[in-house]
Amino acid sequence: MDGLLLDRALTGAAQVRPLPEHMAALLRKVSAPPRLAAHLRAVHDAAWHLTAGIAELYPQLVFDREEVLFGAATHDIGKTIHTAELSQPGRYHEQAGYELLIESGVEHRLARFAPTTEPGPLPISASRICWSAWPTRSGRRNGYRSRRPDHLANL
Repeated sequence: MDGLLLDRALTGAAQVRPLPEHMAALLRKVSAPPRLAAHLRAVHDAAWHLTAGIAELYPQLVFDREEVLFGAATHDIGKTIHTAELSQPGRYHEQAGYELLIESGVEHRLARFAPTTEPGPLPISASRICWSAWPTRSGRRNGYRSRRPDHLANL
């Protein structure tokens, strides 16, 4: 059942684009919980839109979009190991995520985003803030209650 839920979280119909297959395959390989996969997919989508806008508005700005998008899609992958941090604050997942990515053959330049999510690289932090500001049925996102888009100015 979890495999079906994970596939739905990674590729199911939604208002966010599916993760690229190589990123989805990595999350399947580590048996990411569906809730985590859906979060990473949403942050990746927000990063995709932000980086597209940045590239269009500021073509002279040089940045590696691939790195940003990979970081957005995997920044919390260590929560597959430290599952309590899926619903509670914690930072143990950060180093665990980096090590998990390295052990999975991911280059350091991409794995380096896992232990640096707070405050994190600007496009990833901005993506997390934008995603977390989207309302839920309860009117707030778990763990991101106080963040709103106007916090982008503080990054």
